[in-house]
Amino acid sequence: MSTTETKHPGESTLINRPAHGAVTSPHSKRGYTAFVHCKMARLQGSSGIHTGTMGFGKMEGSSGDKIIAYMLERDEARGPYFNQPWWGMKATTPMISGGMNALRLPGFFDNLGHANFCQTSGGGAFGHLDGPTAGAKSLRQTYEAWAAGTDLVTYAKEHPELARAFESFAHDSDAFYPEWRKQLGMKA
Repeated sequence: MSTTETKHPGESTLINRPAHGAVTSPHSKRGYTAFVHCKMARLQGSSGIHTGTMGFGKMEGSSGDKIIAYMLERDEARGPYFNQPWWGMKATTPMISGGMNALRLPGFFDNLGHANFCQTSGGGAFGHLDGPTAGAKSLRQTYEAWAAGTDLVTYAKEHPELARAFESFAHDSDAFYPEWRKQLGMKA
């Protein structure tokens, strides 16, 4: 389940969660939770581990999963049963992936309370109607809007890549921003 090689100074180790559902899924009832899996990643010295999308992407999870990210990144965090001090042990970066695009990110940022994580939004970049460069720009523009406290649709009016992300991911646009077409001057 992990990528392990001899570490050299300056290198990092990513622990991925491939096939985690066989063990960590609430539906499998065979193993331990994703919370335990991620705690073990930090104990092993991982630089990063995929934590899921806390209910904002396609991976299983809910907004309550933010305690996983807190446990990875903070020196002390309240877990589901007890407080966990890490006594200065190296933090592990939460990594999100799984159906993330420019329109889903604000909910994730709000839930976690910051944007200090590694994001892998392959579909969010490559699924953009104007290609992956525009997709990547739309993801960055979403962060900029969130950091400035600006409504995403308002920000999209001055940022064409973000505006096209609304068209690229219309299903999410309709779900999260029902009036987006009218606000951006697009036909229904």
